[in-house]
Amino acid sequence: MTSEKPQTISADPSSTPTMTVEIALERARRAFALRKYEQAIELYATALELQTKKYGEDAPEMADLYFSYGRALLENAISVASVLGKEAEPAPVDDEKPTQSNGSGPILSFSGDGDEEDGTVDLFGQAMKEEEESDGEGDGGGDGDDGEPEDDFNAAWEVLELARSIYENGKDQDDEIKLKLADTYIALGDVSLETEKFEQAITDYSAGLALKADLLPLSSRQLAEAHYKLSMVLDLTSGRLSDAIIHAEKALKSVLARISEVKDGLDGKLTPIPVPEHKELDRKGKGKAAPVVLAPGELVQNLTKSQLEGELRDLESLREDVAAKVVVDRYHQY
Repeated sequence: MTSEKPQTISADPSSTPTMTVEIALERARRAFALRKYEQAIELYATALELQTKKYGEDAPEMADLYFSYGRALLENAISVASVLGKEAEPAPVDDEKPTQSNGSGPILSFSGDGDEEDGTVDLFGQAMKEEEESDGEGDGGGDGDDGEPEDDFNAAWEVLELARSIYENGKDQDDEIKLKLADTYIALGDVSLETEKFEQAITDYSAGLALKADLLPLSSRQLAEAHYKLSMVLDLTSGRLSDAIIHAEKALKSVLARISEVKDGLDGKLTPIPVPEHKELDRKGKGKAAPVVLAPGELVQNLTKSQLEGELRDLESLREDVAAKVVVDRYHQY
C-alpha cells in the first residue's frame, strides 16, 4: 500500500501534468477560503489562461471567472495595504480634522453561512485609516512600495469591469445573470471605497442595490448588506448624511424582516419553498425570467433547527449594530 503525500495548494501549472480549469478553480477557491490570496490569484490566472484559450476573452463563459479573479485581487490589495499601513505607523496629528463617519463602524457580516468566497472585509475602517494617514503625512514622499496597493486595486477594478461588461450584455437573458451583475457592481463599489473614490463607490453601490432590490425579498441579507454599504460611503460624502440614514434604516428593516422569517421557521410557520415558474414569452418572443430563487443558504426552509437558532443569534447582534448606526447618524444630523 503506497503512502500519499499531504495535499498542498499549488499555483504552478507545471506541478501537475493534468492541470485543468476545474482543478485550478478548485485550488483557487480553497486558497481564497484560507485567505491565501496571492496563491488564489495565481491559480485564478492559470484557470483564466486555460479558459480564454477555449472560449476567448469576451465570451459569456468568462464572466464568473473574471469576477472570482477580481475578488481575489481586491482581497489581496486590501491585505497588502493593511500591512503597509501597519509598517508606516504615522505619529498622531494634532488638530486633526474630524471625518464624516459620524460614528459609523466597520462593514458588518451580512452573509450568514454564505459561500466560501464571501469573506467580510473592513472596507470602511481601512478607507478611514488611509484618509487619516494621508491627512497626517502630507506629501509623504513615498517609497517604491507605496504604489503597489494602488496598482493592485487598479488590477482588481479592470478585471471586475470585464465581468461587469459581460454580465451587462447578458442581463436580459435571466435574473441569475442580473444578480451576478449586481454582485459585480457591489465589488466595484468596494474597490472605489478602498481607493477613496467615494462618488464612484456611491454610483456602483447604487447600481448593485437597484438590481438586488428588484430581484430579492426584503428579508434577504444581501439586500441588507447593499443598503448598509451604501449608507457607509454616503457617511463619508459631504452633505449626504440624510441619505446615509435612509439606507441604514432600510438595512435595519431587512435585518428585522429576516429575524421575523427565522422566528417563523423555528415556530414551524413557514410556507413551502415556491416552485420556480417557467419563462413566459413576451410579444417579441423573448423569455421573461421567473423571480430569482434565493441561494440554498438564504432559504430559511432549508435550515435545520440548530442553524436557525445560530442565525437568529447572529441576526440579533447584527440588528443591534445596525440600529446603533442609525441612532448615531440621527444624532449627528441635529
